[in-house]
Amino acid sequence: MKKSEQQILDAWREEAERLHDAHEFSEDGILYRGKIFFEDNAWHRETGDEETLWLKAERNLLIITKELNDTEAWNIREETGRPNVIDFSYQKGVPFIKNLRMWSYGILHSTPNYYPDFEEARNMELSGPFFEKAPIAHVNCKKQCGGAAISQKTLSEYINRYSRFLKEQIALYDADVILCCGNANGQNLILNFVKSQYLEDLCPVDGTDGWIYYSPSTGKVVIDSYHPSARIGYEETYYAMMSGFMLTLKNMENA
Repeated sequence: MKKSEQQILDAWREEAERLHDAHEFSEDGILYRGKIFFEDNAWHRETGDEETLWLKAERNLLIITKELNDTEAWNIREETGRPNVIDFSYQKGVPFIKNLRMWSYGILHSTPNYYPDFEEARNMELSGPFFEKAPIAHVNCKKQCGGAAISQKTLSEYINRYSRFLKEQIALYDADVILCCGNANGQNLILNFVKSQYLEDLCPVDGTDGWIYYSPSTGKVVIDSYHPSARIGYEETYYAMMSGFMLTLKNMENA
């Protein structure tokens, strides 16, 4: 899987170079699960047993976001969420990573009859280390670095321009749960892409207020999520997402 992942990324980069669009190109995919170390004023991570962990997991999670908010490219597979200071604290961090930790913790701990309450998930001493060990892949639709925001028009252009590679990367992971972090003003271009190009039988799950979608043919669950940096209530978002996800698991169990 890791070899195929790199082949897709290499082909994506080659196409971007052909289009003179490869400046600050960030690779991504299944998050590394090897040694974490601090070097050159930043946290890094070595590759490890992430592929085995992914394939053997009872439930794995693919997070799809828009682009990297940075001026310099780096390998997203090294992502830990730790602030880039050697004396770090899990309690300190930007909303982007705090939300991803909480959502990942909730999604990967939920059952048809239970999900962790908000106070448990928001405890970064629990969800922080969990995020560093769990079977998670993180993919950006736009591999080139960007800013704090990207217009729907620009995101759509990049999704369409590199659609073949994005589809191949998503399909490669065959994830149980896909978290589409792109809802803006009631429209989610990432979710639309997953539905049109990968899981064409996706349908909304009744009783989840549009949060959760289900593919009957594959048993996969897709979540229509806000961007992790969106300025919305942590608690309200968490409970809406997790209650809908638990209901979906219950429906799947009773099907």
